[in-house]
Amino acid sequence: MPRPLEIVLGRRDLFRVKVAFLPDPDAGRAATPEQSASWGSMEIWVHGHNLCAHIEQGEPVDSVHWYLLPFLQWLVSNWDFLLHEERLPTKNAGATAWISMRRTNEPPPNLSPEEAERWETRWHQWWERHCLVACREGGLLPNLFIRRWRDVIEFSWGVHCLAGAPEHFRFDAFPGCGRLAPDDVADKLFGILDRASRHLLDEMPDSPVFAQLVQDVAALETSDQRRRLGLISGVRPDENAPAEQWDRLRQMFPANLSREAHEAVFGTSERKLVFQGSCPAALMFGSLSPTIDEGDVQLLAEKLVQALTPDGESEVLRRMVRDEPVARTDETTWEQGYQLAEDLLEELGDGYVEDSCVDVDHLYQDLGIAVQDVRLSDRSIRAVAIAGRHYRPNVLMNRSYLYLDEEPRRFTLAHELCHILHDRSYGAQLAMASGPWAPVDVEKRANAFAAMLLMPDPLVETIVRGLTVPLDSAAAIGEVANRLRTSFSSTLEHLCNRKFIDETVRDKLRAALETRASQLGAQKL
Repeated sequence: MPRPLEIVLGRRDLFRVKVAFLPDPDAGRAATPEQSASWGSMEIWVHGHNLCAHIEQGEPVDSVHWYLLPFLQWLVSNWDFLLHEERLPTKNAGATAWISMRRTNEPPPNLSPEEAERWETRWHQWWERHCLVACREGGLLPNLFIRRWRDVIEFSWGVHCLAGAPEHFRFDAFPGCGRLAPDDVADKLFGILDRASRHLLDEMPDSPVFAQLVQDVAALETSDQRRRLGLISGVRPDENAPAEQWDRLRQMFPANLSREAHEAVFGTSERKLVFQGSCPAALMFGSLSPTIDEGDVQLLAEKLVQALTPDGESEVLRRMVRDEPVARTDETTWEQGYQLAEDLLEELGDGYVEDSCVDVDHLYQDLGIAVQDVRLSDRSIRAVAIAGRHYRPNVLMNRSYLYLDEEPRRFTLAHELCHILHDRSYGAQLAMASGPWAPVDVEKRANAFAAMLLMPDPLVETIVRGLTVPLDSAAAIGEVANRLRTSFSSTLEHLCNRKFIDETVRDKLRAALETRASQLGAQKL
C-alpha cells in the first residue's frame, strides 16, 4: 500500500497548492498501477479563494479527490504555455482567459466551414494547454485557466457543468481572477512536481512512467529561454516554433547593441523555471495582431532601439509614474481609470486648460513624451507606447488607423498617457500596442482615463451652464463636444457615465446618430 504523503506550498492569501497521496479507495481495480499509486487530493488557493472547494451531497468539502498523475503530467507538458503564453486562440473577447474562452467557444456564424473548423481547432488546442479540466480524465476538477498576462501569471475561473458530475456535486467558486508574480507561481508548482514525482518513483522504482515524469520535471530547469520569449511575443505554437520565431524577431534588431541596450530591449532575467521581469520587445509584439507583417516588425524594432537613451525619461514624468494593478471587474476598472485621471488633474492644476479644453499636446511636451507618426499594415492598431528607465518615452501614432480626425487623435494621446503612467511592467518598462490584442481590462481603464482627462467634471459643468439649448438634444451634445474637442459619441457616453444625462437620453441620441449614419451611407450607395 502506498505511503501517505502531504505536500503544502505557499500562502492561502496569495498562492497555495496542497496535494496529498492517499490509498486508492478502489484498490487499483479501475486504474493502471501508476494511476492507482497517485490517488489523492488537491487544493489550489488564489488570493484567499479555494478553487477546489465544493459541495458534495450537501456537505462542504475542501479538496478534490482523484488520480493525481494526469494533473502532474499535464502540468509538466504544458509548463511553458501556462507560464509564458498570453495570446488567446481566436480573439481577445474578455478581461480574463475564462471570460474570453467562454465567449468564443463557438465560431461566428459568418465563417466558412473551413474557417469555422480552424476556429474550433485553435480554441480546443489552447483550452487543452491552459484549462485544468483538460487533464481530468474522469475526475471532477475546477474550471480554472492559467496563462501569462504581460509580466504576471493570471488564474481565472468560473462555474461550469462537468460531464458525468452527479447532481449533488458543485464547486463553490464564483467567477474570479487573480494575478501573481511568475517566480512565486513557478516555485510553488515546481516544488509540488518535484516532490510528488520523486515520491511516486520511490513507491514504484521500476515504473518507466514515474521515471519519465521525474526526468521531465528536472528538464523544466533547462528549457530554452528563446521558446519562452517567443510565446510571450505572441507566436502561435500551432503554426510556428516559438524559439525559431523569436530568433527571427531578434534578427530585426541591430547586431551591435551595447550590453545596456540589449538588456533594455530584451530583458535580463534568466530564471530557470520562468521568464521573470520585463522584456519590452516580447511584450510589444505580444500585443500586436497575430497577422502583423515583417515590415511592421522591422519598423517597430527600429523605433524601440531609437527610443533608447542614457538619460531615460524626465524627472517630472518619473515622479508621476505609479504602476497600478488593474481592478478585477469591468465596473471598478472604469472607475479606477476615472480616479487615476482625476488624481493627475488635481496634481497638474489648471495650467493645461485652454479655451475650454485640456491641452494634451502641451502636457506631452512638458513631460518629455515624443509623438511620432508611423504607418502599420494593421489598421486596428491605434498607437504604440514605449517608456522605461532606459527609454525616452514615445507614442507612435499609427497613420493607418481607421480614425485620423483631431478628436480621435487627442483621445488616443490621453489613452496612451495612462499606459505610460500606470501600466509599466513592475513599474519599470512599457511597450504595448493599443489595439484588439492588448489586454482588454488595461484598454478599458485607459479609455476611462482618457475620457476623464479630456472631459473633467468641473470643465463640463462650466460648459453645460453656458448652453442655450437643452442638454438632452443633439445640438447641445455637439456644442459640448466642440468646446472640449472630443468626438460626439465619446462625449455622449461620458456625459451619461457622469450623470449629466440619463441612459434614456443617451440611448435616444445614440439611435438618432446611428440612423443618420445609415442614411448617409445609403446616399453614398
